[in-house]
Amino acid sequence: MPHTLISFLGKSQRTDGRYRTATYDFGEGVTRTTSFFSLGLKDVINPDKLIILGTSGSMWDVMCGELSQDANHLEELMTAVDTNAVTQELLDTYQLSISEHFAVDCQLRLISYGDTTDGQVQILQAMAQDIAQGDKVSLDLTHGLRHLPMLGLLSAMYLQIAKKVTMAGIYYGAFDLIPKSDINQFAPVLRLDGLLKIADWINALQGLDKTGDIAPFSELLKREGLNSETAGLLKKAAFFENNLNITQARGPLRKFKDETKSKGLPGIASLFEESLKERISWVEQDNIYLRQREKALFYLQQGDYVRSASLGYEALITRHIKLNSPSADTEDYGFRDQIKKDLQSRSDGGGVDYKLLRNIRNALAHASRSNIGNVQTAMANEDELVKTLNRLFSSLLPNSL
Repeated sequence: MPHTLISFLGKSQRTDGRYRTATYDFGEGVTRTTSFFSLGLKDVINPDKLIILGTSGSMWDVMCGELSQDANHLEELMTAVDTNAVTQELLDTYQLSISEHFAVDCQLRLISYGDTTDGQVQILQAMAQDIAQGDKVSLDLTHGLRHLPMLGLLSAMYLQIAKKVTMAGIYYGAFDLIPKSDINQFAPVLRLDGLLKIADWINALQGLDKTGDIAPFSELLKREGLNSETAGLLKKAAFFENNLNITQARGPLRKFKDETKSKGLPGIASLFEESLKERISWVEQDNIYLRQREKALFYLQQGDYVRSASLGYEALITRHIKLNSPSADTEDYGFRDQIKKDLQSRSDGGGVDYKLLRNIRNALAHASRSNIGNVQTAMANEDELVKTLNRLFSSLLPNSL
């Protein structure tokens, strides 16, 4: 897959009309001495393409004057930088010579200052312009205005999701970490990839709150070093919950809590341990009816009406079992089916609300148009369905047995 390095060009202080030179330490004995961090980084990671982004006032004249043999437009470029008037057309005149110096296809691209929402969107579009689906991307946040690295990090998240790129690395050449007392010391190169990993956890936690799906945490935990068997318990629990089998989801979640209780969660996961375990604390509930009720209300709130009605209906059956046969196995399919038949055979059919919930659940589950009047009314629009299900759950599913 093609590998693209994206870098920013800023307005760093000049020394004798140029950037300050530093020796950057990439670790494992690899160093590069350069005025432009992206030049040293390019030599280390060997991308197929380099995209340099800068504003109309970035130090294009310094870079082009140092790296290009073409001096025809240099005076014009210097004037444009001084007056904050650099144009894309002017940058295009240097593109070939800069590419030859870098020995790689190099795109010089003008971006806005990002001081408005539209400008920030334009920067993200510029970064994504030549990136194809599935490409590999590295990001250099060393230079540029102070707020541009923040946009750069956001763009990395955007590219991961929108174009499914592989982020090979996010780099920062920390010139500012060289002690003033020893200007000959190497500048460390920081890897900021962990910020994207944290973003993955934030997205997973938001997803859990929105959909109830805990499965994504399984792979995230493996990435942080948790053994595959323990991390896989979350994926197993998610399978059962997604199939509305709340009872069977409890086992894997309980085992997960037990196996991570003493040592806790590793790495980045430790930041989210309290939030994650809080969201699975329901496994300690002894009453499966309350969990089914809770999930029915959750799915209703999230607009997942098929699951909401289905779990609400199953919670109602569980409640009947708990009230009338406390020692019975609430998971026994045959017994649950018999309860449903008994309710239907009653002279009142289990009651008006019971029949309405059952019929709404059937219509939603089978994606069919019901010919029953009160079901048609309930499903006429979303507001009516939400109002009806809320009323039915309030009537049929009290918060205790």
